[in-house]
Amino acid sequence: MSSGITGVTVEPNLRILVVDDNEAIHADFRKVLCGPSRTVSNLAAARAAFLGDAAPVAAPRSFEIDSAFQGQEALEKVRQAVREQRPYAMAFVDVRMPPGWDGIETVRRIWQEYPLLQVVICTAYSDYSWDQMMAKLGVSDRLVILKKPFDTIEVSQLAHALVEKWHLLQQAKLKVQELEGMVARQTVELLAANKKLQQEMAERQKTEEALRQSQKMEALGQLAGGIAHDFNNLITIIQGYAQCLLAEPQQSPLGVESLGRIVAAAGRAAKLTSQMLMFGRKKRMQPQGLDLNEVVVELSKMMERILGEDIA
Repeated sequence: MSSGITGVTVEPNLRILVVDDNEAIHADFRKVLCGPSRTVSNLAAARAAFLGDAAPVAAPRSFEIDSAFQGQEALEKVRQAVREQRPYAMAFVDVRMPPGWDGIETVRRIWQEYPLLQVVICTAYSDYSWDQMMAKLGVSDRLVILKKPFDTIEVSQLAHALVEKWHLLQQAKLKVQELEGMVARQTVELLAANKKLQQEMAERQKTEEALRQSQKMEALGQLAGGIAHDFNNLITIIQGYAQCLLAEPQQSPLGVESLGRIVAAAGRAAKLTSQMLMFGRKKRMQPQGLDLNEVVVELSKMMERILGEDIA
């Protein structure tokens, strides 16, 4: 038996429950459904002869029939079958089964235990209208009405059709479960991929930010290097003129001191421009020792005049 759904298989289920208080009815169902059906075989042979088909015709199914004579007994058999994981595919249920539940109440209770059971209601009287059945059982595609006395071919067709329907429903259920599992796995994979993508995007954003910062520093360094170069030219001129003035013999002591301070300040400015050139990567860094005491002493002479004598 194949449903055309690849990757999902369900074993054929030929188990049928007959629920009727008349033992003769059970015997009739067994004659029709257990073993090859003479009527079905005759029809298949006639079809082969008419069409000229010499291929062998597959033998009809032989169903596994269980009997229950009251609704309570039927319910217990359904429960037991479910517990054993061998549920019935369908059931033929009589309407009148005194003194216990009638067929409609039996079906209602069975569906509470096992809602997948396909049911054929067998009735010889108009005990319930269709609307009354639907009011008790609800609208369902699992229910078929069979009028007594029933035809053997009709019984056989219903049995074959409903067990096949049960089988296809189970196949579809497994396929849905398989698809849900596949979706769950792919969802986990997508979430992991999304998390990884977010991490990569965050790292890329950091890299881009670092690149922009580096470009800013590069531009600032070029600007500082250009300013330092021009400033260094001005300092060279200041130092040159100060050296020339110091070389004149008629300079007063105060003038010599002032010119000395100018030369010293120009020297410090030259060091500053050198540092700016190093910042601008225009000059290689050459660390040198520095005497802080000497720097403080030199600065203090200039700061006394700027700040005043009241600040120590």
